[in-house]
Amino acid sequence: MWRIFKMEGFGNRIFGLDVLRFLAIFMVLLGHSLAFVPEPIKKSVHPVMLDGVAIFFVLSGFLIGGILIRILNKENAITFPNLIDFWKRRWMRTLPAYLVVLIFLLCYTAIVYPDKIPPQWFKFFFFAQNLFVQRPGFFAEAWSLSIEEWFYLSVPLLLFSVLYLLKTSVKWTILCCSLLIIALVTWYRSCLYHAYDFSGNPADLQEYKDYLHLSIEYQVAPRLDAIMFGVLGAFLAYYYDSIWKSKIKYVLLIIGIFLLYALKFRMGKSYGEFAVVWMPGWRSLGVLLMLPALSTLKNGLGRWTSWITFFSLISYSMYLVNLNLVSRIMIKQWVNGFYGGKMPVPDNWYFNYILFWVLTIVLSFFLYQCVEVPFMKMRDRKKQHG
Repeated sequence: MWRIFKMEGFGNRIFGLDVLRFLAIFMVLLGHSLAFVPEPIKKSVHPVMLDGVAIFFVLSGFLIGGILIRILNKENAITFPNLIDFWKRRWMRTLPAYLVVLIFLLCYTAIVYPDKIPPQWFKFFFFAQNLFVQRPGFFAEAWSLSIEEWFYLSVPLLLFSVLYLLKTSVKWTILCCSLLIIALVTWYRSCLYHAYDFSGNPADLQEYKDYLHLSIEYQVAPRLDAIMFGVLGAFLAYYYDSIWKSKIKYVLLIIGIFLLYALKFRMGKSYGEFAVVWMPGWRSLGVLLMLPALSTLKNGLGRWTSWITFFSLISYSMYLVNLNLVSRIMIKQWVNGFYGGKMPVPDNWYFNYILFWVLTIVLSFFLYQCVEVPFMKMRDRKKQHG
C-alpha cells in the first residue's frame, strides 16, 4: 500500500511497536468519533476502549529513553553540545506539524469567533498552556503534547546534569532518576488530590470531578510518570535484555493486557483516590509489561502489516488534526453548518462518522508527507553532515 501512496519511512520498523502505536491512535480516534454516534452505540463501545494517550506516553518514554541511553553510553558523550543536538532532533520531529496545525487553528478562530481565542494563546508556542494551570478548551488535545515536550526538555537535562556534576554511572543514574520521578509524581498527584476539600455534598460533586479531571489528569507534572515507565522499560531492555529474549515476555504481554482491562472495570469511582492517584501508575505498568514481547516482534502479519505501519507512520498527524480540525471545524461547522454548542446526532449519523475517519486519514497523510517527512530528512542530513 505504501507504494501506491509513495510513502517513506517504512524501512527499519519494529512491527510490534507499530501495533502498539496503532492501538493507541485507534483508541484516541475511536473515543473522539463517538461524538457522531447515537448514545446506545457509545455505551456498547466504551467497554472495549483503552486510554490511548497513556499508551503513547509509555511508548514515547521507551523510544526516547532508548535513544538517551545509547547516547549517554558513548565515550565522551556527557557534553552540552550533545544535549543541544538531542533537543534539536526531537523538536525537528515534533514541532513543525504541531505549529502548522496550531497556527491554522489560531487564524481560523480569530476570524470566525475571536472571542474563543484564549487570553494567553501565546503559551501554546511554549507548551505552557497546561503547565501549572488547567488546560484551555482551545486546541484541547495539545495537553498531551505539552507533557511530552516538557519531558524531552527536563529529563535529558536532569540526566546530563547529574552525570556531569556527580560523575555517576549511566546505568544507575537512569534507574534512580526514573524511579525517583515516578515516586515524586505519584506523591504530587496525592497532594493535589487531598488539596481539594470535598464536602461530600452531591451538589458539589461535578465541580470536584472537574478539578480532578483538569488539575491532575490534564496537567504536565502529574502525568510525567507514565513516560518514565517507558524510560524504565528502555533501561531494562538495554541492561537486562534477558527478559526481552525469554519466553516469559509472552506471559508478561498477557498480564499487561489483563491489567489494563482489569483496572478499567475495577478501579472504583472515577473520583476515588485509587482511580486518581494510583491507577495511572498501574496502567503505565500494564503497558510496560507489554513492551518485551512487542518490541521484539519484528515480522508483520502479511497483508495487514502495511496497513498497521501506514497508520503508525501518520499517527502523530492523526492526533493533531482529528478533533479540532476535522471533527469540529470541517464536519460540525463546514459540513453541518453548526457553530453553536454540542451538535445533536442526526438520523444519518453514519455519514458524519465515515467522513470523520476519511478526512482524518487523508489530511494526516498529507501533513505527514508535506511537513513531517521534509523536516525529518532535513534533520537526518544535518546529522550526517555534522
